[in-house]
Amino acid sequence: MMGAAQVPAPEGKVWVRLPELRPELLNQLPAAHGGVIMALLDSVMSRACALQPGAPSQTAVTVEMSSRFHRPARGALLAEGWVVHGSRSLCSCAAELRDAQGQVVATASGTFKYWLAPTTWDSRE
Repeated sequence: MMGAAQVPAPEGKVWVRLPELRPELLNQLPAAHGGVIMALLDSVMSRACALQPGAPSQTAVTVEMSSRFHRPARGALLAEGWVVHGSRSLCSCAAELRDAQGQVVATASGTFKYWLAPTTWDSRE
């Protein structure tokens, strides 16, 4: 919905690029809304967990996340996430978000739980 997509990254990293900040993704500055920034950071960390060699699941859900906003995020953005430590059930990650000039605009850390149950959703429930 935001227009972000995963792009090739070095081994052990996950990159998600948001090529354009449409008006509905902006705050009053205008710059990327904090929720947009957090969604990008959360996505790359969760995906980094799932891509770990030997990961018990291809799905990891957020247990907790801490974000830091360093400067307004404008223009094209690139989120990078990586695993700091993984176990059989939990995965700790870090991430950063850079603008088109390569400046860090936000950073995050988080803990993710590997989801071992089915990932389907029945709207009748």
